[in-house]
Amino acid sequence: MRLNADALLDSAKELATIVVNGRMEITVLNDIVDAETGMPTELEPTHFKGTSLPEIVALLQERYAGDAAFIVRAPSGVAIVRPPFSEISIFYQVRNDVIECWAGLKLPDAALAQRRAFNFGYLAGVICNASWLTPETGLCGIFELLSGAALIVSSGTFRQVDFLAGAVARLNASAVSFEDDVASFRQLISASVAHKTCRYGGAFSIECSGGLDSSVVALAAADLHRDRPLSLLNSYSETDVNGDERFFFAALAEQVGGAPTYVEANARSSMTHLSSEFLAPMPRPCKLAATIATTAQLREAARAAGSRLVLTGDGGDQLFLRMRRLTMARELLAESRSPREALRELAGLAIQARASVWRVLRDVITGQSSRDLRRHMFGDLRFPQSPVASVPDIRTELVPGARSLRHLPTSRLFQFFGMRNAELNRIALRDIAVEERKAFVFWPLIKAGLVTARRHHHSNGIDRALEREAFREDLPDVIYYRVGKGAGRDMLMRYEYGALASRVERSALYRHGLISRDLLRSAIDNLSYDSALALVRLCAVADWMDLHELG
Repeated sequence: MRLNADALLDSAKELATIVVNGRMEITVLNDIVDAETGMPTELEPTHFKGTSLPEIVALLQERYAGDAAFIVRAPSGVAIVRPPFSEISIFYQVRNDVIECWAGLKLPDAALAQRRAFNFGYLAGVICNASWLTPETGLCGIFELLSGAALIVSSGTFRQVDFLAGAVARLNASAVSFEDDVASFRQLISASVAHKTCRYGGAFSIECSGGLDSSVVALAAADLHRDRPLSLLNSYSETDVNGDERFFFAALAEQVGGAPTYVEANARSSMTHLSSEFLAPMPRPCKLAATIATTAQLREAARAAGSRLVLTGDGGDQLFLRMRRLTMARELLAESRSPREALRELAGLAIQARASVWRVLRDVITGQSSRDLRRHMFGDLRFPQSPVASVPDIRTELVPGARSLRHLPTSRLFQFFGMRNAELNRIALRDIAVEERKAFVFWPLIKAGLVTARRHHHSNGIDRALEREAFREDLPDVIYYRVGKGAGRDMLMRYEYGALASRVERSALYRHGLISRDLLRSAIDNLSYDSALALVRLCAVADWMDLHELG
């Protein structure tokens, strides 16, 4: 078994190689950072002296992070290492005893030229839950090397090993003050933005909704790149007043002195199909099916502004615990340092939940809200049966190593599962080479978010308190005090669902027998938010299959 990493190496913006013991070498693809501080760093050969291939792989996963990869060559074998939450997507296939690897979401021409069977086990899981994270893809024989994992080739065999779940399971809670956490989070957010933009020479844009997360990213970027106006992109919706956030975006653009560009979110969106003609062939169906046309507009606007990268605030809600506080009531009360503080927390929870103190206390005792959420991660709601398709029960983990995380508090699980889900929020467009990076998908920052005290995330009853306070001096008041943000058209009004259903019935997905026409028509006749969302997901899979069958 031989590894061919030529395509992966060719994709790197920077290559560096060190030699260990004269017999092993480690090649670094792109820039790396320290896994704790998020600051730029380099490999030190002395750290790896006297180590075996598995030990080197473990050390690389433990000590380094960033949008990078490593290739380790030793007498006993070869390994490709993708650090935790690296946004360098790596895929591989096995052909004639050769493992061929490449980077990027688009399938290379050589892979497109091969006729591959569909992986119906994977597609069935995606129909039930698009957030399923697995090395498998929709094409048999093509796999993704997930972040926080390594592909190890040795003794004629290969295997993918996950290190990330174990690293999260071993994290210990932090005991630093709220003020120290605020300073640390500002530094880590700035470190992430610096890392993700360092190779683009200012040729990047920032997608800004006018919400807190993307505003914080823009402010961090403005502080780092004071010598030029930032390119800021905003998609707005005139269809729904709650989706028009130009007032908030304008306040941010004025604050940072940015160059704003506006895109009407629904200008090129169709109500009868998902606009899949904008997509390039990918190994997986597109998870962002309802925003394909809008994303294409934003990337085109970024390209017109001279940008080669778009930076987003995706994942901020999950990292900074924008969730029902009642779900984490037990954890907040457990962190109370006095009976008086516990009573104050209990009263605050009751006010926010618009319930009596006794109702909140009952939930604290029973843990019902927490159990309900954990069902989506470990229980029967991991892969809920789709209301529009008939698929067999799926009995597997939602993310690699999930079983080892059962002991963690619910809020930490919400963060970790949510950030792993954010990794799947990616899209490859035809003829648009603008890349995307997510400022909050950065392991040093995620690690800090996981270990910090729960009460710091919700200090004084304010959600996402660490994020707000870290940039308090820079955030416009209208954004600092903003509770939530709007959205575009309501999902029930977004499409003509009868047209989507007809499209599915003409697709390869229907011809392969995964669709029940009775369920499909019943869902249309009794349309709900869940069935509308399921139908969009189904149509995304159908469009993806048609793209591969029809070219």
